[in-house]
Amino acid sequence: MDEIASLINIDYPGLFVALLSVLIGFKAMISLLEWIINKLGLETRWMRKQREERELLIQTAESLSLLQQQHIEDTKASDEQDKHIQNELSQFMKEIRVSISETQNAIRQLAKNQVRDREQSLKIQMELTNAEKALMCGSKELLGAEIDKRYREYIALNGIPESEVSEFDDIFNAYKGLMGNHTRDTKYNYVKNHLTIIPVETKLVKRATGPSGC
Repeated sequence: MDEIASLINIDYPGLFVALLSVLIGFKAMISLLEWIINKLGLETRWMRKQREERELLIQTAESLSLLQQQHIEDTKASDEQDKHIQNELSQFMKEIRVSISETQNAIRQLAKNQVRDREQSLKIQMELTNAEKALMCGSKELLGAEIDKRYREYIALNGIPESEVSEFDDIFNAYKGLMGNHTRDTKYNYVKNHLTIIPVETKLVKRATGPSGC
């Protein structure tokens, strides 16, 4: 109980002032000691440690500053390189698009030319076909007319001259090759089956004796 009473009776404000005075005095003594050491050019272990730590801190800060500057420069260089790559890529893609467009235009033009050439070819073929048909038709009519003419002559002669037999066959075969009608078939067959072949000498005699009979 006496101990508790003693603690209660302690002058705490006075004790606090006394401790504070001691600390201030101790701090003043340390500052004075540091001032004297600095004046004498001496360095304590604690001061050397503080200096080394300060120098290390400064060196670290400088290194960090250099690293930051290097990072900024690298970032700028990387950005410039990225921009250069993007520009080259953009130019390359532009060239590819132009090439593709030119290729597509060439293909379309080639297709148009092929269509036009095909149309022209079909037109020419049609014209040639029509011309061929017209030529065949004209030749058929000429051959038919020649068959009719010879048919009348052979009927009048009551025979076919020997020298014209092969020629008449060729005319008729050519006419049939051109898909001639059956009317000339009848005339040809009549000449071949009903009329006799007149020798050339007999024909010459008839022509020679004709005028003397007039």
